[in-house]
Amino acid sequence: MRVKMPEIAPSQRHDSLDALRGFAVLAMLAVNIQLFAWVWISADIPALQASFEGWGNRAVWLVTQSLISQSGATLFAVLFGAALVLSAQAARDNPLRQWPRLSWLLLLGLLHAYLFWFGDLLVPLALVAMIVVTANSMTVRGLWGLGLGLIGFTGLMLLAGSGIGSLIGGNITAAEAMGFNPEAITHIEALYQTGFLARLGYNMSIALQSEMMQIVFMSGRLAGCMLLGMAGVRSGFLTGHWTQRQYGLIAAIALALGVIVCAAGAWHSLASGFSPAAVLQNRVTQYFGSLALALGYAAAFVLAAQLDLARAGRAALAAVGRMPISNYFLQTLLMTFLFVGFPGLGQFGQVDRLGQALIVLSIWVAQVFGSIFWLQRYQYGPVEWLWRSLAAGRVQAWLR
Repeated sequence: MRVKMPEIAPSQRHDSLDALRGFAVLAMLAVNIQLFAWVWISADIPALQASFEGWGNRAVWLVTQSLISQSGATLFAVLFGAALVLSAQAARDNPLRQWPRLSWLLLLGLLHAYLFWFGDLLVPLALVAMIVVTANSMTVRGLWGLGLGLIGFTGLMLLAGSGIGSLIGGNITAAEAMGFNPEAITHIEALYQTGFLARLGYNMSIALQSEMMQIVFMSGRLAGCMLLGMAGVRSGFLTGHWTQRQYGLIAAIALALGVIVCAAGAWHSLASGFSPAAVLQNRVTQYFGSLALALGYAAAFVLAAQLDLARAGRAALAAVGRMPISNYFLQTLLMTFLFVGFPGLGQFGQVDRLGQALIVLSIWVAQVFGSIFWLQRYQYGPVEWLWRSLAAGRVQAWLR
């Protein structure tokens, strides 16, 4: 039986979802900057590079782990699934109509990953979405069930891996267990500080490894989040059709649970001196805690829209969310300029967490005002316009 999607006022739908998407894009930068600025394992083991002394650096890491974690990327995937419903109702009858659009997104993601940043999210999203879009004809209950099932199964695999990893003895550090001895770190730093071309081969190899890991081990989570996004739209949860009481309870419970779980894992990892077992256990807590955080933030944003709270803040985030891929790519370009050598500044491995926090805040402000300014003149962000034009096979109208 097919569930009829609630009637949604376009302005309400786009305002609430765009604001949440803008929040997700900005939240991802707070996590991703660690992967741009240092070797990627430093996100889990912050004392590996630069200074981690003092309460400020530790507070930045703990706050990021506890309040943001992977929630930005989770929300981005959920909202990508929501867009599969909102942008193409015809896909219920012929899901393959979405494939040209997703194929061009895949190409943009590949260029982003292999030329600029190995941590790209668009490639796995596009590949998984090509399969997930076929679920558009499922019932809402089926979408909820399958989505939660895939997320749970992936979590069990991660939990099993953590259990096996806990067998690593205390005579080796977590970084060394993953191949990051001091000589390897020094070599990577030299590549990044030398320049864009010098580190290109390393970035490509890590991009390939990252994509394989995402597709083989984490595609269940990505697919599950997209399915929940589809269910969230069709059930009315993401579009403001539930009661204020429901949203309030979900936001309070989910945010409290997410913060407690994520903070507990991060604190345990810090207190243990980042032992291999504690680092792997923290990954598990971040996996599950970030799901609760994402749910809580989604409910809180929809509730704020219903109550008409923080209108200016929501409008600012909505501007970022209306051109999410452009802002996502811009973050990569800025990070590449800051942390990679010629023609950039080559600050890889040199900026501590307090410095990273200041960079993040500065870019947040710039992207909010830049997005507002851009959308006063253009209908889409530059990358969104290019994507639409490629998918349609003709140049799309751009100016307002």
